[in-house]
Amino acid sequence: MKNLCITLVIAASFIAFTGYAEEMKLTEEQAMRLVEQYKVKEDAANAKITEEEEKIAVLEGEIAKLDAEILAIADEIAKFHASESKHDIYVVRQGDWLAKLAEYPEVYGRGNYAMWPKIYKANKDLIKTPILIQPGWKLKVPRP
Repeated sequence: MKNLCITLVIAASFIAFTGYAEEMKLTEEQAMRLVEQYKVKEDAANAKITEEEEKIAVLEGEIAKLDAEILAIADEIAKFHASESKHDIYVVRQGDWLAKLAEYPEVYGRGNYAMWPKIYKANKDLIKTPILIQPGWKLKVPRP
């Protein structure tokens, strides 16, 4: 395809050049010099095309590597979100508060009252004030 395009450009240039040479009343020697100059320009253009095609090939290789890295990172993100969403549900009872329920054996266990912020963060959509939770609320309990 590239060669066909180059051939068409050369043919069009030759036709235009022929008309130009006749109009300018060039001698055969002058016309041949111009043809040689155009050939030199064509060779330089072809060399530039080859050089740019090599650069494109290198860039396409880099893009393929980056695409692979993006897929790997997206996979890691998906795994992170999957592990992040692992949680149990605790139904709030009368007299509960976050630090207290964090110590329940079915939540985090005795001595883990300080883990209440994890429950709060996991339930920010429901809990507007951390000191006020209502009986019957179903709270997500994040698991490590």
